[in-house]
Amino acid sequence: MPEEVVTTKTNMVELTNYGSILIIQDAKSLRVTVNEILKTFQDRPIMYLNLTTTYNSLVSNLKKDGQNINNILFVDCITQLAGGDVSNQENVLFIKEPNDLTSLGIAITKFFESMPGEKWLVVYGFNILKIYNKEDIVLRFLQSIFESASATNAKIVILSTQIKNDSLIKKIVQFFEKVFMEIE
Repeated sequence: MPEEVVTTKTNMVELTNYGSILIIQDAKSLRVTVNEILKTFQDRPIMYLNLTTTYNSLVSNLKKDGQNINNILFVDCITQLAGGDVSNQENVLFIKEPNDLTSLGIAITKFFESMPGEKWLVVYGFNILKIYNKEDIVLRFLQSIFESASATNAKIVILSTQIKNDSLIKKIVQFFEKVFMEIE
């Protein structure tokens, strides 16, 4: 039976015991959960790939929520696609589009390799990748991320909304040590 994610400090600390976590929730709950995850991991290097929000909007919202963003490297696939300004920003890598999985993979691997010790990749809105890419391409991309993470002591948290009859979610659960699902 799927487990419900309750964003308490105890549950967030428990997440640190796993190397790979998949969280499936409704969009509103995901926003709360990702904020709690970022707070929990704030003393570790984090690469935060948000596939739903522009960098400026995301950082503004995180600061309003009192988040410490100093250890976060943001990866933004939305700003340039939306025609936004991608110059002179700190702690962010702009990727042209969510279908540029090659550039995403390279950025993630470089982050993993450049940070000693434990580091985290947090992917928010994973289901968006399926909109821009074929399912088999997304699966290969995910496999390559897991291979790179395994070689570099990196941990992965992927957050996604559930899409009815989503075959991609059904296929990726096998990659994760811990899966939390909150399905209505």
